[in-house]
Amino acid sequence: MLPERTEWIRRRIGTFTVALHSEHAGIRREFATLYSDQTDDPDQDGISIEVKKAGRSRVGRRLYSVFADGEEIGGPHVASGVFPFVEWAINLRVIARGPQFLQIHAASMVYGSSAFVFPGDSGCGKSTLAAMLLARGWKYLCDEFALIDKRTLTAHPFPKALCIKAGSYETVRRLGLTFARRRDYLKAHKGRVGYIRPQNIGNSGPVRFIIFPEYQADSTPQLRPMSRARAALELRRCSFSRDLPDEEGIPIITRLVEQAECFTLVTGDPRRTCDLIESVTNVASPLVGDADSAGAPPTRSGATSQRFARRPPSRREVLRVGAKVAYVAPAVLALSARDAFAATSIPSGLCSSLVQTGGLCETDTDCCTGVCNLGVCSSS
Repeated sequence: MLPERTEWIRRRIGTFTVALHSEHAGIRREFATLYSDQTDDPDQDGISIEVKKAGRSRVGRRLYSVFADGEEIGGPHVASGVFPFVEWAINLRVIARGPQFLQIHAASMVYGSSAFVFPGDSGCGKSTLAAMLLARGWKYLCDEFALIDKRTLTAHPFPKALCIKAGSYETVRRLGLTFARRRDYLKAHKGRVGYIRPQNIGNSGPVRFIIFPEYQADSTPQLRPMSRARAALELRRCSFSRDLPDEEGIPIITRLVEQAECFTLVTGDPRRTCDLIESVTNVASPLVGDADSAGAPPTRSGATSQRFARRPPSRREVLRVGAKVAYVAPAVLALSARDAFAATSIPSGLCSSLVQTGGLCETDTDCCTGVCNLGVCSSS
């Protein structure tokens, strides 16, 4: 229950209610401006964020500390560096209060009826990519989280303000997006950051595409198929659900990559990058190339497969990927070594027609039924 104070500002941000109280009036204004489109919510059990005075610096500047649900998150800081910690404090409490979700460090967007997840470490360009797609008319879920329902595997909105680093300011301005209150902030080791108000917010949708972005300056956008085994490994690494045991988390991630197309993406020019991403929504025929230097969409073959073309993994790759998962995921060790290698090598699997010889399928299509996919082949 929140203390009875008149200065609390409460906003419904996706699934969560966030209440802010600040002894610095500017922080209250920033929060109210960023989330002015979000619904006022009287929920007394939501996430509480408090900004309190914390003395003065050696040169006499007022310092402030940030508390989330009563726990100090960051501080003391000068006023110009406080607001980024308010935003991060909200993120931390979402992680703690959202055990119903598989929480991935990712931008998440909706195009049509499909949710796209763009996982990656800080600095890979998730927020800038989200801004590109937002300017393109995509629906916004979040630039920091993919909150995926563990049961339905749908991505839910958590429309926090987009946090853009100084290096992407000009790109964002060219997209026609504006920063809230036309100012920026100092965010510790990340340097200067600006915030964009959440807008064009989407609804929950099934995750159909998982794309791992990487920004490379002056590069031509490239989109390449990614094995589901590698995608599963990376999703587990990018998971905020640290308390989720492997025996529960691995099956969820397995089902997630089974229902999605997985890619790596080198981002570049916004228009060509968005063209390339949107091209994957038409899966009637396989993607066989990347965008050319003129920004033309990839060419498509007439193959009958409904999956994007993938280079079959070599046996060495199969064993290497399997060994990695066996190392990071102790639950896999419940299988035999051979089955573990097979079960974690996508699209390879242990085909039942080869069990007697211990052979491994090289691709889905080599299997007698074509159903090997992050697990022992289900053919009888």
